[in-house]
Amino acid sequence: MKLAYRLIDALARRLAAAHNKELHAVRRELDQLRNAVVALSHDTEAVAGTRKQLDKVLANQRIDEKYRMIFRRQLASLIRASYLPTDLPAPLALQMRRFRLRSQNEEDGIILALLDATGVRTRRFVEIGCGGTGGNSATLAHDLGWSGLMIDASKQAVRMATHEFRSNPGVAILRACVTSDDVNDLLQAHGFDGEVDLLSIDIDSADYWVLDAISACTARVLVIEYNAWFGATRSITLPNAPQPKIRPREYFGASLAALTKAADRRGYRLVLCEHSGVNAFFIRKDLAPGVPTLPPEQAFRPFRYRLRDDDRGREPEEVIASIEQTGLPLVEV
Repeated sequence: MKLAYRLIDALARRLAAAHNKELHAVRRELDQLRNAVVALSHDTEAVAGTRKQLDKVLANQRIDEKYRMIFRRQLASLIRASYLPTDLPAPLALQMRRFRLRSQNEEDGIILALLDATGVRTRRFVEIGCGGTGGNSATLAHDLGWSGLMIDASKQAVRMATHEFRSNPGVAILRACVTSDDVNDLLQAHGFDGEVDLLSIDIDSADYWVLDAISACTARVLVIEYNAWFGATRSITLPNAPQPKIRPREYFGASLAALTKAADRRGYRLVLCEHSGVNAFFIRKDLAPGVPTLPPEQAFRPFRYRLRDDDRGREPEEVIASIEQTGLPLVEV
């Protein structure tokens, strides 16, 4: 019963700060739940039912907050396009063009800006770690009709992506756990060797090793997720091995400095990290000389939306030390 009251009070405080007419229905539901809890005695079945209702209310509230944030970002992108000057120097000019249509963190606009700078040649992409939504290539495939290869290790993600992009016959969707040993074979087997306009990598594990191994294709624009918990200067990655099923949420991928080294060996240069602190953007070295190269220390952005109260003030060295204390390996590269 105490848990139910605490959940109700927490939700009530959140709703009191919302000040939006759309939440009146949720408030009424909250009042009904409060009255139901007051009426409960020791009926454990009724308590369990009330907890399920509370979970549903809280889940709906989280969904509401998610789409409010999406709407705020989309509105901000329209304001930037309408009122900010267009003659800003890079990387400000690239950041100004950010927007979200189908991507997670406004990568859509940045990718299109970089493609404008590098030029589009093949209208082809490779998305390694597409998830169910298509990742950073979703807008290219769904709205612009590009062809491409999407790969994910999750059966459910592949099923969702297959449904999402069924209207585009040029998109091949493959279920596979991509490694440094097989990535080139996969690209060649499905006809995506040679040049592509966009390569995106987001597998939360051996990203560094996969990028360092890719030789079958070259991209004009490269997008790869970095681990901002590792900071701007340490060049570290997870080992090139299967990852443990149970691990801290900070234990994934590679640092920006490490990925920049691998990208440099593959012929790419770092030009931007988006504001959310999730993805880094590279372009091929022979393209877009007007877009300056940035060192990792200057391009780096910390996580913006993944912080919890107990995360504030944690330095990268503290995070790395806590990972090492668990016995999980990290590799300096």
